[in-house]
Amino acid sequence: MNRHITRRDFIKKGAAVVVACEASRLLAFGETEQPSADGLKEAMFYEQHDGVMIKCNLEPRECIVNDWERGYCGARENRGGKYYSMVYAKPCTVYVEPIEREHFYHVHPGKQFFGIGTAGCNLGCKFCETWHISQARPEETKVQNLSPADAVREAAAKDCSVLAFTYNDPVVCYEYTLETARLAKEAGLTTLCHTAGHIYTEPLKEILKYMDAVNVDLKGFTDKYYLDICGIDMKQVLISLETIRQEKVMLEITNLVVTDHNDSRQDIDNMTAWIKQNLGSDVPLHFSRFFPNYQLTDVLATPLATLDMAYDIARSNGMEFVYVPGGAFRMGSEDGDYNEKPVRRVYLDPFYMDLTEVTAAAFREHGMDYVPSLSGDRAPGGTSAVRSR
Repeated sequence: MNRHITRRDFIKKGAAVVVACEASRLLAFGETEQPSADGLKEAMFYEQHDGVMIKCNLEPRECIVNDWERGYCGARENRGGKYYSMVYAKPCTVYVEPIEREHFYHVHPGKQFFGIGTAGCNLGCKFCETWHISQARPEETKVQNLSPADAVREAAAKDCSVLAFTYNDPVVCYEYTLETARLAKEAGLTTLCHTAGHIYTEPLKEILKYMDAVNVDLKGFTDKYYLDICGIDMKQVLISLETIRQEKVMLEITNLVVTDHNDSRQDIDNMTAWIKQNLGSDVPLHFSRFFPNYQLTDVLATPLATLDMAYDIARSNGMEFVYVPGGAFRMGSEDGDYNEKPVRRVYLDPFYMDLTEVTAAAFREHGMDYVPSLSGDRAPGGTSAVRSR
């Protein structure tokens, strides 16, 4: 019998930290001798800056990087005035998971995806559940040698028709993601990307050519939250969301609701109203529950009542597809009808409400039985079909 493990457990076990790696490298090359750039992939979107220094133009940090130093992400290094990716073809996380785990509910439901991720990130989120790799340098993780072509072949070998770039932000392994996605599309695979959207428009448009769907983590909806908790400005994230929609790539959004940080009624109202106005009411929105982690271990887990409030606000603002995680809820009312009493605690699996009502009669028309405990053509009339996740 296979034992289920969460992604958090997997990352902790799979991304083992190699403490002595950097020390060994220094001993091997000495203080003045540096390793060759042979075998490394030159980065895209950078320019020369003041002699041997370079300026990264991939995302809004625009890191100015001196010779033999790295940018904020820790995954790109200046060697003699050329910028190189240190994570190209070197993922530290390779895993097969159900597509719903990545909050893609409108792309091949029920399918398994072949997911890859590398070390490094261009954000510093204090709540990050994969900080063991996102806040690490590649030499601090246990990497695999997996070329873009090998990744596509491995996905096929594991009977996965979906390839996802996730676990850390694919922006930091941009060249690897771009080439792997291109080959995956040539092979007929569906390509997914889970990102924070902190990337300039030109490189984003280039990579969107090879993406079927993108899920963007919209961390919150105030500049203060983004700066204090994630270390970046929010403006480019909103531009990225609009760009993905304009490029007609399938978009889903995830918002991690963090207790006492981005969970006010006003913040959620502003965010969902903006999504409706600028992206459309049909963009799937996932509210995710925060649990104490990384640098926010003293913050309480998101109350389920807060997620319920977020759902109600989003729906009241016209969002059509709003998804919430499972959990224990208080159901019923002491002041309601007889079948609402007593108030009791129930547990629900993750669920969503479909937009269009589907009756038992409609299911039978297609040779399927639905809610056999109910009878009549209109059963379960009056509500949308509820599908468990």
